[in-house]
Amino acid sequence: MILKDIHRYICILLLFTGNSYFTYGQTDNIKEPLSGEVKSVRVTIEFVNDSIQNLKLFSIDNDYGHTGFISPTAVKSNFNSVWHETTASRYLNYYQERDEKDRIIKELWLNKRNELVEDYRYFYNKNSKLTTEQDISEFEKNLIIDKYCDFQKYYFENNLLFKMTERDKCPKGEYFKTYIYDKNKRLVNKFRYSSYSDGDIHMDGELYHYQDTLLIKTTPYNYSNSQYDQGREYTYDEKHRMTKIYQLLYYKWASVDDTLKRIYSSIPLKKLYRTHEYNDNNNIVKEVFYNDDNSNNDSIIHFKTIERQFKNNLEVKIKTSYSITKDELSVSLIEQEFDDSNRIISYRRYYKNKLNASRHYSYNRQNDVISIQLVRNDELKGISKNKIDFKFKYDSHGNWVQQIKSVNGQPLFIWHRKIEYYN
Repeated sequence: MILKDIHRYICILLLFTGNSYFTYGQTDNIKEPLSGEVKSVRVTIEFVNDSIQNLKLFSIDNDYGHTGFISPTAVKSNFNSVWHETTASRYLNYYQERDEKDRIIKELWLNKRNELVEDYRYFYNKNSKLTTEQDISEFEKNLIIDKYCDFQKYYFENNLLFKMTERDKCPKGEYFKTYIYDKNKRLVNKFRYSSYSDGDIHMDGELYHYQDTLLIKTTPYNYSNSQYDQGREYTYDEKHRMTKIYQLLYYKWASVDDTLKRIYSSIPLKKLYRTHEYNDNNNIVKEVFYNDDNSNNDSIIHFKTIERQFKNNLEVKIKTSYSITKDELSVSLIEQEFDDSNRIISYRRYYKNKLNASRHYSYNRQNDVISIQLVRNDELKGISKNKIDFKFKYDSHGNWVQQIKSVNGQPLFIWHRKIEYYN
């Protein structure tokens, strides 16, 4: 089963500049767009070279990587990124069933020994009109999910979502969240509860405050000591675009009997946390991040800025500046080019004005990536160049059923999809 004890205590987001990275993901699923009336999909990864296997950070990692198997979304998203951006591969092994309305109803995930890792079951109400997960409003309105050991449920009144629950019940304890929505489908209350086998119980929550349609404040609440904790406050421009985010500190640290303790106050200390600037198409072109060190003073320290340039609403430049010291900045720059079909054809990453990675893409008539020219410039290893090629097989419905990934002419990985149809 999922390593829930690690899941609770560790939230990691790492991006390696080499050939591996992993992401802590959410719990929603990703449904691959397929032509035809799909009944089931069987997905496996074949490693052609026995000495080259899926990425692992530690030897204790399971087949799906660090911290165990997190969710279908995290695994599929990470796999696709590594498959199309590096010379390596992650691991996939699952069976998915869909109903005649193209809704996922079952997904079984397995390890390399074909042992069951996770069993996901999905149930829909009678009024469901869901045809794609991309339609978020219909997803929230009509979908009820129930999963073994770890489940989510949606509750409706007059066909409007008013409550959603997430529950995780495993041998070491129980954890659940309850989300409450108002008649305008806005989240107004989130309650969290956790209990463990050692008897420890923790309860807290978060209240959401609105002005008209805009979220203006969040106030996290700790039921253990009946006090607010850290909150957020939001301001907007005349176009209702969020321009500033403030941190609200309802406590300060004080030394009591030679011990640091939190001293709570009903009036919070308000500190600037982040600012946004927009272009005429409402894209965020500049984000400035400020310190959130909870130092309980009104000082404001800028430590990161992200500047973006857009062309046809696509990001073509992303410049990130970090404050290392008072007088030193660490600057990275990403440049991207797209073709007339909005497909990425070039990616370049610079650090301190020096090109350290680039990728160039080619596509076939089906809009699938067929080749990548990958260049890396490592300070220790120097410049490395790799050519990645993808060879496809398609079925009679136009869906690919096999991808062979070759690196510098050597086939290394085969991505298999066996698709069954209702007709």
